[in-house]
Amino acid sequence: MVVVVAALLALPASAGAYLPPGFVGLSPQNSLGHKDFELMREAGIDSVRLPMFWIGIETKSPLVVRPDWSGFDREVELAAEDGVRVMPFVWGSPEWVAADALELPVKTSWQRWAWQRFLREAALRYGVDGEFWDDHTKLDYLPITHWEIWNEENIVTQAAAPLDPAEYAKLIRISGRTLHAVQPQSKVLMGGLFGRPLQIPPNVASGDYLKRVYQAGRVKPYFDGVALHPYVAEAKAMGPELNNFRRIMRNFGDSRTPIYITELGWGSHSGPTRWQRGPQGQANQLSRAFEMLSANRVRWKVDGVWWFTWTDEGGTCIFCGSAGLLTTHYEAKPSWYRFVEWTGGNPEAVPSAIYSE
Repeated sequence: MVVVVAALLALPASAGAYLPPGFVGLSPQNSLGHKDFELMREAGIDSVRLPMFWIGIETKSPLVVRPDWSGFDREVELAAEDGVRVMPFVWGSPEWVAADALELPVKTSWQRWAWQRFLREAALRYGVDGEFWDDHTKLDYLPITHWEIWNEENIVTQAAAPLDPAEYAKLIRISGRTLHAVQPQSKVLMGGLFGRPLQIPPNVASGDYLKRVYQAGRVKPYFDGVALHPYVAEAKAMGPELNNFRRIMRNFGDSRTPIYITELGWGSHSGPTRWQRGPQGQANQLSRAFEMLSANRVRWKVDGVWWFTWTDEGGTCIFCGSAGLLTTHYEAKPSWYRFVEWTGGNPEAVPSAIYSE
């Protein structure tokens, strides 16, 4: 039997469900072209979270070779052409800084200088009144205002073991001091913590990691938001994670600082992981997660959510290859229709995927 996925799958469960304009963004894993950003505009997306790979931009010391910003320039340009603002997460130590890309650049004065310099140059290029915008006056002026520092630093696939929240606190101090000085409008986010990592230890539970960053001391003035990646089997399990973050932040006198969910998603394949739910299950979890955020975003002080991911192309984790809203052929899954109901996008922008049962 052939089933064509239709838009009638999309309607939110609650007629009063609401998320404010711009609240929902996208965190893609595939390389993006003009077609992608055109479709994002059709989907009602105006914020995209992209990696700013230090390791790729400064392959050699800037004292020897000038940084190569061309790749990131192109992404920012394509995004701005369709009215989409870029929010980067900055990650990856180049080999002239550290032996391992996963190593946080805080151990030596050379590493700290290099990281500080890179952030300063990035902000002067893409931030408010940045030179990129001076050189591209015909584009919509969409400077980078939010900077996410590293990514999933509580798991060993993203940060070098042994994981040390005190070292990450150093990274945040350097990052916040630099970005706030260069551009006071900058919002500095703690890199998205993986909510419930497997294999603890060597990984560190997200709440424990956050608590230990605060305990390192002298950190609060240097960040403006905490990011979370609540990958869970059932959307309802997001609630305890967000409640726990709010409790920890409140205990450290930080109840006003917002939380950003910079990755959230499920795969549309069926098993074997808890994050793979089948085509309809992926759509259902998206709806339930967004309904929870609609009902609780003010109480949790959540300032945005970025769906992971755009298409099924790319990715290295088990569920990443089916986590897209679209197939590799840019066909709409059931989750696409649910997504655009929340963003106000055009459900007919792409053809429906066809599944055999």
